[in-house]
Amino acid sequence: PQRLWWDQVTIPRLARRKKVDLLHQPAFSAPILYPGKKIVTIHDVISLFYTNIPFFSRQYYSKWMPFSYHFADHFITISHHSKNDIVSKLAINPNRITVINLAADVNYRLEPSKSDVDKVLQKYRIAQPYLLNVGTINPRKNLEFLVRVFAEAKQKFNLPHKLVIAGKKGWHYDRLFQLVLGRGLVKDVIFTGYVDDDDKPALYHGADVFLFPSIYEGFGLPPLEAMTCETPVISSNTSSLPEVMGNGGLLLDPNDEASWIKAIGGVLSNKSLASDLIIKGRRQAASFSWDRCAKETLDLYRRIYHSKS
Repeated sequence: PQRLWWDQVTIPRLARRKKVDLLHQPAFSAPILYPGKKIVTIHDVISLFYTNIPFFSRQYYSKWMPFSYHFADHFITISHHSKNDIVSKLAINPNRITVINLAADVNYRLEPSKSDVDKVLQKYRIAQPYLLNVGTINPRKNLEFLVRVFAEAKQKFNLPHKLVIAGKKGWHYDRLFQLVLGRGLVKDVIFTGYVDDDDKPALYHGADVFLFPSIYEGFGLPPLEAMTCETPVISSNTSSLPEVMGNGGLLLDPNDEASWIKAIGGVLSNKSLASDLIIKGRRQAASFSWDRCAKETLDLYRRIYHSKS
């Protein structure tokens, strides 16, 4: 209710009071009663593919938001894959959608000192070596698959590594914790909970490999952040992730456990492969920038402002 009130009452009221020329809602929902020109960012249509999200969230994201889109002048989305899904699922004219990519924060380009990394690892009770995953814990992130892959790789290659899953609890996470308990991995799988943004660069830099077997992403910032931090990345090959990853990491089927186990062993045992992934990942990450995102957004503002409604 608070979110709905903010979208539909507070923001439009402020916009009218300030006499804005164009209103940009950067998080999904269009203010239906605001009479001026408005742009809405639709990051993804995950709620239309995954219906096992909490009830009220499902009503908001899959019912209310698509209805509100009838009242927007133009849309921004963050990947071509998301654009295709928006067109197919919501029947929005593709000419009304502009793709503007996100980017990793500039802080990820700065290599932290060893002492800074050690402080962050101590804060979250992490010991090296470790493999890393970052993101909210929910079924779409495919973390049960990741735990099984980690357990098999650890045994097959006799790995000393822990698996660090960094992110707050989302929904339907009980089975994941039960799996960790049932496989006897309580000491080997570390759940950090929510991680402060300022701590993430050190967390990425300290990891030997970043693992991201997500089933669906509107964009996928964590693997981009990992590449920026020069951490080798193994990612799923679904949804928008091939767009983000390019050739900067290994792209695998998120249901193929054998391929993931083999890839983890290969990256950890082959320094040449790991170095190659670091170089390609850094190059790929450099192709995304917030400066370009800002410029393209401003250009779109001007175009919509000067267009006929």
